[in-house]
Amino acid sequence: MVSTRKGIDVRQVMGAWQLVSFTATDAHGEVTHPFGTEVRGLIIYTPDGHMSAHVAGEDGYLGYAGTFEWLGDRVVHRTVVGSEPRWTEAHLLRTAHLAAGRLTLRSLPDDNGQILGTVWQRMPLGPATEAER
Repeated sequence: MVSTRKGIDVRQVMGAWQLVSFTATDAHGEVTHPFGTEVRGLIIYTPDGHMSAHVAGEDGYLGYAGTFEWLGDRVVHRTVVGSEPRWTEAHLLRTAHLAAGRLTLRSLPDDNGQILGTVWQRMPLGPATEAER
C-alpha cells in the first residue's frame, strides 16, 4: 500500500465514503447515468489493505470486494468477488483525485472507449467510532 508516485497519500482515503454520483462517459464525451440519477453507494478502504465498493440505483447494482494498492494518483482494486463475472478476480485500475473532501475515481476506457466515473464524499463517523473517542 505504499505510494510509489506523487499524489494522494493512502492515509487520506482510509475509511468509508458514500456515493455522490455514478456516470459513464462515452468515446465522444457524452455523459450518462447508467443506474439513474438517484444512486446510493459505499466504498470502504481499510488500513490492512482490503476494500469493498457498492453502487445501486433505480436501474441496477454493481459491487465488488477484495484488496487494493494505492499508487499516488491511481489505485488498483484486486477483486475477489464481484456482481459481474468480469469483476471477479480482476485487477481494476482507477485514476484518483482528492479535493474539497471528495474522492473521484475513474476507470480506464473500455474497448468501446467508455469511462466509468464515481464521486465519493467521506461518510460521517458511525456510532461505534464516536463512542470510542
